[in-house]
Amino acid sequence: MNPTLAAFGVGAALGLASVTQAQDSSCWVYFGTSATDQAHRGLYVASLNQATGVLTPALRASDKSNSVFVAFSPDKKHLYSLAEVSGKGGHKSEAIETYAVNPATGQLSIVGERVVDGSEACHISVDPSGKCVLTANYGGPYVEVFPILPDSTVGPRSCVVQHSGSGPDHSRQLSAHPHSINVDPSGRFAIVADLGLDKVFVYALDAQMGTLSPNDPPFARVAPGAGPRHFAFHPDGKHAFVINEMAATVTAFTWDGAKGVLSPYQTLPILRSDYRGSTNTAAEVVVSKDGRFVYGSNRGDDSLVVLRFDAPTGALSFVQRMGDGVKVPRNYAIDPSGKWLVCANLTANTATVYRIDADTGSLALTGTVAVPEPLCVRFLQR
Repeated sequence: MNPTLAAFGVGAALGLASVTQAQDSSCWVYFGTSATDQAHRGLYVASLNQATGVLTPALRASDKSNSVFVAFSPDKKHLYSLAEVSGKGGHKSEAIETYAVNPATGQLSIVGERVVDGSEACHISVDPSGKCVLTANYGGPYVEVFPILPDSTVGPRSCVVQHSGSGPDHSRQLSAHPHSINVDPSGRFAIVADLGLDKVFVYALDAQMGTLSPNDPPFARVAPGAGPRHFAFHPDGKHAFVINEMAATVTAFTWDGAKGVLSPYQTLPILRSDYRGSTNTAAEVVVSKDGRFVYGSNRGDDSLVVLRFDAPTGALSFVQRMGDGVKVPRNYAIDPSGKWLVCANLTANTATVYRIDADTGSLALTGTVAVPEPLCVRFLQR
């Protein structure tokens, strides 16, 4: 059975903290997982030495089943996690867990649970004002908004927007499939990538009221059958990117932050031309801290792909394909220093650490730790 912070007690938590206190710079790394068995399920936490890239063994910080995706409050004092719990009649239901975060030890303390009558969502975010939590439900298919109450827990959902329609690939697109929801830095718009409809929706967000309404125009299109999955803004506030799961491409957009308008201008393949596997699906897109590079991932080819972003033109170009240690990379993230990328390898039950070359954006594998069925990676600077 994997060790947990709760099982270790305060002494173990402080012991883990003392390791990081001896380091020049460190941050906590939290992992959401899809594990459901009692011995492994829940959220995990490790400490990353930002000077050396050494990642400590991951300890279990909570034990909720299928704790797939997480998001921090803007002040980093709370973490919101999707989970799966027993609902009416013993059926599995969606739950949003609220945890208080101890920045000294990395420990999580449950402070609230909101159970929702419906299947578990696949993606979660928090608006920049800290007023609401937003989720995307792939199978619903719908997106939701939940107000954050004064005690930092999640209240009853204040808005549900149903998606409808279909796409050209009937093996995957017989219905809508909202796969992610992200709020723009201004907090005025929510972006939803819908795999089933080949559309990236833009909603006007009223965080105070907890409501979404269609923007004008209401969406941008990607290529038919592309299957948009996850989305990322560029730090310049003028560009954004979506990774298309089914086509294994990255589409670049200009972003009009005043009007909430996405305009696609380039789509670049990230799957190697000589790939002969039976199935490949793209998963995640992340932008480097300085905005010079964009990272995409393939599941099947099992690779992380580095793309260069040309600031004057916005054009993307290929830099590197990294396969070392990669096995079904569902999610990954770049640490706050911008020096390290940590990847969650779902079927390998590992998290791998890569050094980011500051000049080229290229990746070099530096370490691996065990994490059961990791699905999400998020950082908290100490």
